[in-house]
Amino acid sequence: MQLFFGASADGRVFPDFAGAGEAGALDSPLVGPAGLLEALETQLGLLGPATAKAVRIAAYLSKLRAAGEGRFWSASFAKDPWSTSATLLGWRDALVAGGWRGASVGAARLDDLAAAEAAGAPLPPGLADRAIALLPAIPARHGLRLTRLSVLEPIARLQPLWRRLVDALKESGVEVVETAAASAATDHSDLSRVQTALDGGPVQTMTGDGTFTLVEADTVLMAAEAVADWLAAGPPQDLAGAVVLAPDGDTALLDRALAARGLPALGLSNASPWRGALQILRLAFAVAWRPFDPRALLNLLVLPRPPIGRFAASRLARALVAEPGLEGRAWTEAWDAIAISLLERRAGEEPEAAASKVKQQVARWRTWTDGGQFARAEGMSANDTRQIAGRVAAWAMETNAGGDDRTLLALAAAAAAFAEAVDNLGQDRLPALLIERILAQALADGVANPEHVAEAGGLRAVRSPAALLAPVARLVWWNFVGPGERVASSPWSLAEQAALSAAGVRLETAPEAAHRISAGYADALRRATSHAILVRPALAAADQTVTHPLEHQLRPVLAGAADKVTWRAERLLSEAATSLAGRKLARLPIEVIAPPLGQAVWSVPEAARLRLAGRRESATSLGRLMNCQLLWFAQDVLGLRPGRFAEIPGPDQLFGNLAHAIANRLLPAGPPPALAGVRARAGELFEELLPRMAAPLQQPQLAGELAAARQMVPAALEALVRLLHDRKLEVVGAEIERQGAVGGLVLQGRMDLLVRRAARVAVLDMKWTHSERRYREEIGEGRAVQLAVYGALVANGEGAATPGGYFLLRQRRVLAQPGSLLADDPIEARRSEPEALQLVVNDWTAWRDLAEQGTVLAAGLPESALHRPVGLGFEASADPCKYCELTTLCRINVEAL
Repeated sequence: MQLFFGASADGRVFPDFAGAGEAGALDSPLVGPAGLLEALETQLGLLGPATAKAVRIAAYLSKLRAAGEGRFWSASFAKDPWSTSATLLGWRDALVAGGWRGASVGAARLDDLAAAEAAGAPLPPGLADRAIALLPAIPARHGLRLTRLSVLEPIARLQPLWRRLVDALKESGVEVVETAAASAATDHSDLSRVQTALDGGPVQTMTGDGTFTLVEADTVLMAAEAVADWLAAGPPQDLAGAVVLAPDGDTALLDRALAARGLPALGLSNASPWRGALQILRLAFAVAWRPFDPRALLNLLVLPRPPIGRFAASRLARALVAEPGLEGRAWTEAWDAIAISLLERRAGEEPEAAASKVKQQVARWRTWTDGGQFARAEGMSANDTRQIAGRVAAWAMETNAGGDDRTLLALAAAAAAFAEAVDNLGQDRLPALLIERILAQALADGVANPEHVAEAGGLRAVRSPAALLAPVARLVWWNFVGPGERVASSPWSLAEQAALSAAGVRLETAPEAAHRISAGYADALRRATSHAILVRPALAAADQTVTHPLEHQLRPVLAGAADKVTWRAERLLSEAATSLAGRKLARLPIEVIAPPLGQAVWSVPEAARLRLAGRRESATSLGRLMNCQLLWFAQDVLGLRPGRFAEIPGPDQLFGNLAHAIANRLLPAGPPPALAGVRARAGELFEELLPRMAAPLQQPQLAGELAAARQMVPAALEALVRLLHDRKLEVVGAEIERQGAVGGLVLQGRMDLLVRRAARVAVLDMKWTHSERRYREEIGEGRAVQLAVYGALVANGEGAATPGGYFLLRQRRVLAQPGSLLADDPIEARRSEPEALQLVVNDWTAWRDLAEQGTVLAAGLPESALHRPVGLGFEASADPCKYCELTTLCRINVEAL
């Protein structure tokens, strides 16, 4: 058996099978460090289970704790034990890779680490531990079938650990062959001149023959267009000899440009811990904390693949948006509806058995939505954390059902790693911060985009310059920008390094690491035989890029030759034909089509006009009609709504909802309650309803607003009750739904509070607002459509109704017209509510007739004024589009080219 070894060969490499031309790929795999260890461990009988990094950090945390107080890490460990352990574990693994055996070396900090090494339970092995464990087993060769090892880069350039392993194999009789990259370009070409300079040869003048090109672009998007055009301009067979080097590991943008030209996708994407189902592990814990955060539960429910049935998740999400809390009216009704729906789906089964199955199903689903179980300040018991992680792992494996869904398998592995890390910690109770640290580490590896895969077609992509292991005809270095691979700084002082050296510990120095990295960059260019194109965008997202370290090495070669070897990608936008790296890139002119302009007058088809028949209008829909006829027709007649994500309401809306709900409970029909004790009772109802319908207000970031509302809401309701007493009013009802008609206008609405004194009745509409200006102006200008509509609904069949009013909760003030039962300081109005109502009816008739004739107007466009019906009572709004969400429909903001 022979192995081909490359330091970067654990990921994608080119070619897939090194040395295949000599002996084929059978029993001759290409491996990187992890692959080499696994092959040797398998042959020597030392292969064990892989250990997640989160598990090793947790185990090392236990060892650091067992080492006792007074260590150099003690202060930081007391504040953040997880991060401290992760950092020290990295130091410890680097020491082990250099040959440290956990013994004292006479330096205080290193001896502290030696004490930690001896304390507590053994640490699960990492990559360095596994490699060190192989060294004494290799000379005996028990079971070792390896006869030849081909190292695809200079052995002297390998990190010390892998050099020691290669030397041990050589001493045991394995034939070790070194294959270094050599300059492969055709002589007398620009590419060969670059390679000669990288080899230390003389600097030669560049001629601009296209074999070596720096492509500069303002943006990554323009760079992708240039690369895709160049690849598409060549013959199809040339794709087999082209490799794209993408050090950032993501070719999604470039793949879109390739797809537009019928070329295969490269399929590289970065692993992310936020892929789809991976979020479930974080969210399952986020939901469990108290104070309960409805946003976490909402995020869980709206995932593309939620852990409960999609129909149930959708219904619960709507309930959560309506009343953000648990066990409130909307939440309870949603669960009742889910149970009924599940029963309906089992209509053919025996009733008792079906009911039992539904009960079990609902109970399982409820475990995902039981929020606010554990106080963040107190943390969570280890057993509780294992139960949550176990539930997530079980769901992932059940949903995967033996398939090969990488996201679900990664989720199950992360949940298992979390549980194992908790076991290794050895703590009965875990603080919230520590749990979040473990979660972040367990999910850190993430998953690549499962939908972004490479396509057949010859074109290849690799992530690392050192992953180019053989000559390649055409090399495209995508995103050729800095800073490149960073050299880690040593945490050890010179005295500590001297102590390590005396103990036989050999650590890679910063200059050695820098040389290894820069030589790998140069090797990538040495592998190119025909063309090398280095693509350098000026911006990455919104950030300005920096120069790649290899470009600094190339400056002597490029000096004075910038015009010959540099090509601007933006030339594609201004030149019909241009040449890049020996290929002609031609672009055909296209017709520029102006976007549709704003349209003031819209024609309504017959099918849409039929929806006008039998309509009931509300105060809200009539307000939209008076503002903009197109908005009313689109939203209220056609039911058009802007698409949006489910969103938890903001604080002001939640406070208003709470106040309405408290008033509904506090003010039953009949005489108002006694003023004494009203504020206390309102405060009790506030605390009772807060977690059920306004749980977001309990989050720490809203502590100030919540503290203020705990005073303002009860005080506002006390002021409301005082108003009822002062005006000698009794409550007819709260949240009353009414229907009625005025002329041909059929109305419907729900009134916050209906009050009466003797035969006179009035409506109080409660508002939670920061400023009373808007409502004062509505009443003063006679535009209070809502009060006029409510007055008509009250009057329907009960005689004439007196004007209503707005009760502003924050200001504890009533705004109403003269003649109302409600206001001490009435607002003089241009017109009374009955007059306003008549204008509403007249205007509604005019607008409806216009729509029935097949025309609707977009009020925001000036041209609509020429087509407004004659005799309208309400003037056109000065800014009808201020709060409109459908401006892309009428295209008011589109300008002519």
